Amino acid sequence: MMKLTVNHFGFFLKEIKLLLTSLPFWVLTIAGNGLICFCGYIFYLLEEGSNPQVTRYMDALWWSFATATTTGYGDITPSTDGGKVLSILLMLVGLALFSMYTAFFTEAILEFRKQYRHKEHH
Repeated sequence: MMKLTVNHFGFFLKEIKLLLTSLPFWVLTIAGNGLICFCGYIFYLLEEGSNPQVTRYMDALWWSFATATTTGYGDITPSTDGGKVLSILLMLVGLALFSMYTAFFTEAILEFRKQYRHKEHH
């Protein structure tokens, strides 16, 4: 069983810092958030005027983040067919994005455990 110390916590923070400074992490972050903002804009164009829940871009952006994160508050729902198709696509993309984030953080944790066990045996 792993006995964690302050030194181990410092090493773990170092792994997280490496993750947060890695190019793939930032490419995913910028591209993912850009896509969510873009989908919000498209949703606004599709729904504004026919959906009383969407009167400004911020309403559509709220819908986009809630949909992509699969939070789905339900306070804003699509009323057009185009909005419904966009919702389905954004849910699928959101699942993929957050799966990649999970993989990045899992890799950092596993690298920490690998380094810890290596040092434990030497």
